[in-house]
Amino acid sequence: MGIKSFKELQDKVVNLSPKRAVVAAAHDKDVVESIIKSIQFNIVKYPVLVGDGKKIEEILKRLKADLNDFEIVDSVSDEDSGKISVKYVKEKKCDILVKGKLETVFYLKPILDKENGIKKSGILSNLTLFEMPSYHKFISVTDNAIIPVPTMEEKIQIIKNTKVLYDALNIDMPKVALLSALEVINSRVESTIDAACITQMSLRGQIKGFVIDGPLSYDTAIDKRSAESKKLKNNDVAGDPDILIVPNLESGNILGKAYKFHANALSGGVVLGADVPVVLNSRSDGSERRFNSMLIARAIADVVENHN
Repeated sequence: MGIKSFKELQDKVVNLSPKRAVVAAAHDKDVVESIIKSIQFNIVKYPVLVGDGKKIEEILKRLKADLNDFEIVDSVSDEDSGKISVKYVKEKKCDILVKGKLETVFYLKPILDKENGIKKSGILSNLTLFEMPSYHKFISVTDNAIIPVPTMEEKIQIIKNTKVLYDALNIDMPKVALLSALEVINSRVESTIDAACITQMSLRGQIKGFVIDGPLSYDTAIDKRSAESKKLKNNDVAGDPDILIVPNLESGNILGKAYKFHANALSGGVVLGADVPVVLNSRSDGSERRFNSMLIARAIADVVENHN
């Protein structure tokens, strides 16, 4: 049985040895709170907080944290914070990279740098993991933050990037739904063609380790009765997907926010495809979501390390 909730994920992670994290632009209360909580739950140890050193110290003192539990590195700008943080990972001083209060461009640019970056796979892709009362297990949406309109080849890599997460969640053959507006192939709707090709590649053993089906409209993907009403009986994915591959960033972003505001979803996010887990939270995210992201990052850290 795989891990189905953040509580189950936390139960697993707290029994692992802590990893060292580095936070880019850590001068924010919610960011620091999530790191303090991660220390308390034995997820991270002696984290590196990069950013406005004076503000970071003020926040730590306000939260009654022991400054000796942290390495504080002063930086002159968000751009500098991103570069310094990635350097800590590149030099193998840290195992998890975390986005603090800085613009995404200053965070991703040093990660993608050809000489000094830490990109490992063909692409980086963002995944958000959701837990909500209306669904019986975790469900993830990808890519919803990095690749605007992925090609078919990029969608295949997005799927493959998720392997480290589902290994960490103890799910051997995660089920992948390739979403579109339709559940039939239409030559005028490119996402249906991509989905059909990827599904066929999976059936022929060209993509291993997943159960893949598509194109699937959202209702046929998420609800077995809807799938059966549209003549998709005995479908292994319909009604039980682990992963939703969206046709573009916009649809993924909208779907994720709908889960958050209308489905009471708990969530956490991670960027896959780098040398280490990369936490990519929105600057508006609170400490709870940031902590969930740290749980995900710690869970996959050992898997990523073993794959390197």
